[in-house]
Amino acid sequence: MTPEAKWPASKIFSLLMIAATAGLSLWARPQITDGPVGTHFDLSGTANGFMPRDQALMVMPLTLAAITLLLWVLPYMQPKTGKLERSASVYAVSWIGVVALLAFGHLFIVGHALAWTLSVQPLLLGPGLLFILIGNVLPKARRNYVMGVRTPWTLSDERVWDRTHRLAGPVMMLAGVIMLGAALILPPVYLLWVFLISGIGSALIVLVASYIYARALKLT
Repeated sequence: MTPEAKWPASKIFSLLMIAATAGLSLWARPQITDGPVGTHFDLSGTANGFMPRDQALMVMPLTLAAITLLLWVLPYMQPKTGKLERSASVYAVSWIGVVALLAFGHLFIVGHALAWTLSVQPLLLGPGLLFILIGNVLPKARRNYVMGVRTPWTLSDERVWDRTHRLAGPVMMLAGVIMLGAALILPPVYLLWVFLISGIGSALIVLVASYIYARALKLT
């Protein structure tokens, strides 16, 4: 099946989010004073990075457009030995999840500039939810050169790839649950460390496991 036939929902969703974020920016622009607009926030929701108004309002729609273009063309750049179409559901979930998180981030930026009363909590839940969603479908990933656990051992042996991803899914979901729980119950000051340890720790577990699987298969 050709890449054009894959990921129609992801492509439509991306285009809708680009249009929605650009439309929100155009609607909000006359209502925002021409001055610095917060575009980066700490984990308590306090702005600590700023851009000029027009740049702040356009950065996310342009970022979404660039990400959409990249994800759209990547399937055409695959070698014959690693077709991304075999991992269609994993690619779709990752695509939609990332775009949705960035689009919500834009809503928070615009809402903050308009002095809306917005909670930073949904943004803090985003990384954990994304880990859980991707981890849930990750065992379905088949060997490719774009996404998944791409180590020398997984790319050289499809058996190692399959075993590694069967482990990577639950490990990633567990990391997501930890992030989600931390975002719900811990003070913001601790969240960055929880996110980093959970993300890096899960990656290290899967990396070591892929090496162990490769060694075990060579010995059999």
